[in-house]
Amino acid sequence: MKKTSLLLLSIALVSALLPVGVALARDEPITIYVDEYAEGQVMSHVAKDVIESEYDIPVELKTVSVGPAFLGVAHDERSLFLVAWLPRTHADYMKRVGDQVDNLGQMFDGAKIGWAVPAYVPEDQLASIADLKKPEIADKLGQRIQGISAGAGEMQVSKEALETYGLDDYRLITASSAAMTGALGGAIKQNKWIVVTAWSPHWMWSRFDLRYLKDPEGVLGGKEHVDAIASKGLKTSAPEVHDMVQRMHYSLEQINAMLVDAENTSYDAAAKKFIDGHPDVIAAWTGK
Repeated sequence: MKKTSLLLLSIALVSALLPVGVALARDEPITIYVDEYAEGQVMSHVAKDVIESEYDIPVELKTVSVGPAFLGVAHDERSLFLVAWLPRTHADYMKRVGDQVDNLGQMFDGAKIGWAVPAYVPEDQLASIADLKKPEIADKLGQRIQGISAGAGEMQVSKEALETYGLDDYRLITASSAAMTGALGGAIKQNKWIVVTAWSPHWMWSRFDLRYLKDPEGVLGGKEHVDAIASKGLKTSAPEVHDMVQRMHYSLEQINAMLVDAENTSYDAAAKKFIDGHPDVIAAWTGK
């Protein structure tokens, strides 16, 4: 009789504690790692708002450089990174952590990186990265390529481009994304020549008239797709969020519109505008 009573008491205690454990797990924030670049920021703000409103799970946005974002998702139990540029740009990072994370699929397709110049730079003089070796072109540019942050995947492949095309006299300038677009805008105001490490989608293509330089050696890669990666533990601790992110997908037109909105307002305002304007998209993501 005593054994039966103890067994029943144990079952009752376990049953009473289970909801508390689930609640505690749900109350623990999901971390979304975010790099400084606009498309990642605005998509992460959208994901945060949807997860918090639809699933009542708190989300923390953590802005870091790209390397720590990949490592963070690999080591955390409850985290996401929504802008893994593949197969080329972030290939080295993915190679390091690929077996420690879950790839949840494409957020959008048709992305691209490359070196860009203002459209007023004559194409018959500078059409290709290979043209940068010409002494008169190097003088025009001050032997500078305006880059972005040091840890960016594009900077890694840009260094390879310098070597591949024999541009030993050029300097790849490290700066923030904002500093790069500031330098671009300043050069355009003065009608000066400039080469920047560029990517699309980005609001600069809406604001400025630009073109990519041809890359005959294919060092910078072709079209990219942007994937979401998740920590291995997310599927167990927050399966509804894991499944939602698998269903998340944007068109390039939607991304471009959000980037322009974000530049004119803020990432948070652009995210809210997208959510309010696309209830059918959100319903498809959440399965509702």
